[in-house]
Amino acid sequence: MKNLFILAAFVMISHVAISQSIPKGALVGIHTFTVKLNGNATQKQVEDFINTKWLPASNAAYTCEGHMLKYVRGEAKNKLGMLVIYKDEATRNKYYSSDGKLNAGGKAAELKMKAVNDEFAKLGTLSGGYTDWIVR
Repeated sequence: MKNLFILAAFVMISHVAISQSIPKGALVGIHTFTVKLNGNATQKQVEDFINTKWLPASNAAYTCEGHMLKYVRGEAKNKLGMLVIYKDEATRNKYYSSDGKLNAGGKAAELKMKAVNDEFAKLGTLSGGYTDWIVR
């Protein structure tokens, strides 16, 4: 009986750890960035900083889930990619107005990001664009 309980717990934990899906109604933003490095900064330093510091801070400030993407093929060669997932369009709208600019909520989130953004600015700058999609 004890072994059956342990096996059931293991199966449930494995299922949660492995299965990832984006629920219907979620807003998904696909971003592409060109990186301009500062000083002796390297592309690897930029990517490591984004993964270890910028994304966690951004996820908390904007109540979203961001992931860095690795280029494989297509039109975005030599660019950074990012996948940003919001629970729904209303959650994204707490931070951005319909023209894509920061609203009051977004400006408050940016204040939370100030220290991380200032630290990132020592490594480089990002410029780019995005497309938002609703999962159907």
